[in-house]
Amino acid sequence: GEGGERRRPPRPSFTPGHPKSYAVQQKRTPDGPEPAVIHTTDCTMTEGTAHPISPHEARAALTDPNIEPCAFCRPDSELGILD
Repeated sequence: GEGGERRRPPRPSFTPGHPKSYAVQQKRTPDGPEPAVIHTTDCTMTEGTAHPISPHEARAALTDPNIEPCAFCRPDSELGILD
């Protein structure tokens, strides 16, 4: 018979200039919640539960001192926010 190899569905192709979506991740520690982290939704470094947000919300969130961008997916540079 058949080998156990499954065919993978093709990856969705991303159109250049297509707006990414973002997610906010709130980490909880024994000492209380840490600063929230903003990720792009395709980031592989998200831990725990991330809640989807719009680019507008992400941009507003990144102006909050208690919220930081993920250093891996760099949503701040995706949004055009550079130090």
